[in-house]
Amino acid sequence: MMASTWSRYHFLTQRFSLGLLLSLVLTLTWPFTVTGSRLPGEVGGNVTFHCSGKSVKHIDFLYLQKDNVFVNGYHASKELRTTWNNTKFDQNTSSVFMDNLKVSHSGEYKCLIRYKDEQHINEDSITLNVTAKYSRPVFSPPVCDKETQGQNCQTTCTSNNGYPKSSMIIQAIVTSTNDTIRQTWEHVKSVQSPNSSTLLYNIATTVSYNCSNGEIKFSCSVGDVTSDEISVCAHQTQHGIDIVIVTAIFILVVVVVMIAGFLCWRRRTGGSMRLERVNTNEAVEISLCEKNGEKEAA
Repeated sequence: MMASTWSRYHFLTQRFSLGLLLSLVLTLTWPFTVTGSRLPGEVGGNVTFHCSGKSVKHIDFLYLQKDNVFVNGYHASKELRTTWNNTKFDQNTSSVFMDNLKVSHSGEYKCLIRYKDEQHINEDSITLNVTAKYSRPVFSPPVCDKETQGQNCQTTCTSNNGYPKSSMIIQAIVTSTNDTIRQTWEHVKSVQSPNSSTLLYNIATTVSYNCSNGEIKFSCSVGDVTSDEISVCAHQTQHGIDIVIVTAIFILVVVVVMIAGFLCWRRRTGGSMRLERVNTNEAVEISLCEKNGEKEAA
């Protein structure tokens, strides 16, 4: 009986302690109602902070602030003047409009709202994430070491004014005489330099290659932006083809010249013989004419 009474007492004591602790937690957190959301934005664009679903007529005050710095808002009994220049408070929707976004605007914002029919303060946490799309990547003209004859070549792909910091992916298609190989280089060495004022990144990736395996087609991408495809090493194959063509043309010209020379020689030789025969005939005719003249004279 004593054990049963003690167990029941101990159980009731635990329930009381837990209830007291829960009541204490609710008492400490009751003045604030906290909610959170995420808001995406782009550099140069605009966003709207929706702080309340109620009309401004029922709001005692509404403050939008970032890191305890007042941004914009409303107070029922006084005018708020110190606001950010790129923001505007809409009394009809209880929201704050922000334009001309910059990377520096990223961060956590808080909407502190107290309604006239309530005593506690509602706190809405909104995280603004400002990004910037990188420009379309472009390749620099390929450069090869002349002494290595296409064995040491480089080209650089660049993209500018993006955020956040990103990496560049290189796609390579190698076309040889027997096969086509597609390669993806995701961990290439890149130089990423941020702008001190805009905080935007410029990225440049240098690709080294050689032309021993034939033509290579490169493309590079940052995020969802991809460059035009460039072709390198094609001139090496074309150069070989050009040599063959030039050699064949040279041989053909030599043969044609030789044939033409031979024909000219034959024509000249044949013409001399005919000339001699003509001269001989003329001599005979002259002799005959002279003889005939002598006979007539006699």
